[in-house]
Amino acid sequence: MNTTQQKTPLLEIALSTMPDGIQQTISSEPIIPAIAAKAKVIAQQNPEFIRSDQGQILDIFPEKEIYYGPSAGLEELRDLIGRFWTLTYRLKGKSGIPPEGLGKKHVAIVTGATEGLSIVMHLVAFQQNVGLLPLYWSNYRGIILNAGGNPVILDFFDENYNPDFKKVQKQIEQQKITSLLINFPTNPSGDVLSDSEMEQLAELARRMDLILISDEVYGTLRYKGIPQSMLAYAPERTVIISSASKEYLIPGARIGYGIAADETFTNSWMSKMIRSFSSSPNVLGQHILIDILKEEVSDLENGRPPRIITEIKEELRKRCELIIQTLEEKGFTLAGRDKDFPSGAISVLARLPADINVDDKEFVQKAMEMGKFSAVPASVFGAPGCIRIGYAGMTQEKIGKFTGALQDVLDSFRHK
Repeated sequence: MNTTQQKTPLLEIALSTMPDGIQQTISSEPIIPAIAAKAKVIAQQNPEFIRSDQGQILDIFPEKEIYYGPSAGLEELRDLIGRFWTLTYRLKGKSGIPPEGLGKKHVAIVTGATEGLSIVMHLVAFQQNVGLLPLYWSNYRGIILNAGGNPVILDFFDENYNPDFKKVQKQIEQQKITSLLINFPTNPSGDVLSDSEMEQLAELARRMDLILISDEVYGTLRYKGIPQSMLAYAPERTVIISSASKEYLIPGARIGYGIAADETFTNSWMSKMIRSFSSSPNVLGQHILIDILKEEVSDLENGRPPRIITEIKEELRKRCELIIQTLEEKGFTLAGRDKDFPSGAISVLARLPADINVDDKEFVQKAMEMGKFSAVPASVFGAPGCIRIGYAGMTQEKIGKFTGALQDVLDSFRHK
């Protein structure tokens, strides 16, 4: 592959900042996978063909053996994810997207979204300033730093929590930012951008010639509006990272994926990087997700809402309603863009009551010392004075018990 001939902004920007070692990784063709792929075809055609290229133990306990998979993931799963995303995010016919929608070459399977983000950052962040929006996942900083980049928190919203694109553009110019890492619906608050705001963000990225790395792990977990993806707005410069962990209840399967309209990024670059990171993603987890997505894609292709994710969202909405009711009764307020109910995701960001003079870390520490409940101090997300309550892991019965536990902790501060 002659990478210098690639034309899309995504590839051009990445190549202009990529260290020599990464360029060598994505430009070379690994010998072992090439031999293995060719040998597999020959062996299927010729039963007498003897394979001695394989780096795994075979035919001792055949019923227990699990074989390596391809570095970019099982082709069936990549195809299903491409079809699911094309239908869910209405990508067919969008400018910059192939006419038939996304296919398997536009998808690379990774060992969870975290590995996916790490790989992408190694491709685009070396010695670069990467912009983060307020209310960012706490792991982002470490992922960027580990790739040799510098995370920069942008003052993205104005006092009314609306994006201030003029101010953001000035910050990008001053900080010499080359890529933005965004996350909608957000962890911790479930915030999203409107269609108009997504369009403005895409135009900003074009004016400033930015790469957009869009963490969309909660993309289908929407309670307001329809699912949206940055890929529909700026496909020529966007990389999507997502996973099956949240919406399909299998975080331990460690199956994430990267998606790009430019198949070179996913089918070649990411595939070669995956081989150097983890060799190949979890084969068992991929088969679990294949079984799930077969049903979901069938529903979508037949004009029905995907049954599994629909049922999951219905239950999560009920849990979210209960946790918000509890928090409001105890003097908490929602701290994200949505002041009544989050637009998506699996947690709420709640501001501590004004009458307890305590920071978020002390509050969480006290709740745990009393043996009442756990939460995450939201200062780790850039929101001091708030806590993140993850309701997805709480049954409705546990949320009922949480009400009393929360009151006990509040009383411990109020009655000092």
